[in-house]
Amino acid sequence: MTQNASFSFRLSENLKQEAFNVIENYGFTPSQVFNLFLTEIANTKTIPVNLSYLKPNAETLHAMQEAENGDVDIISEANSGANIMESLLKSVK
Repeated sequence: MTQNASFSFRLSENLKQEAFNVIENYGFTPSQVFNLFLTEIANTKTIPVNLSYLKPNAETLHAMQEAENGDVDIISEANSGANIMESLLKSVK
């Protein structure tokens, strides 16, 4: 049976709040992230440090909202990419 251990460390309140907000935006708890981090260190014998979080810009957020609302064109066999390109080329001429 695995025994749980606990540890504590000191950090600035500002760093804690900023980091915990990012962790929560990923849908994790701080405990889950610390466990993931320590497990990765133990498994790889390295310190992993690249969990990029790219915040979508306004244009991307707008496109995501359109997609969620169904306000997008769906490319199907009847409306293939080739047909769309042909229409675009005709509109440019």
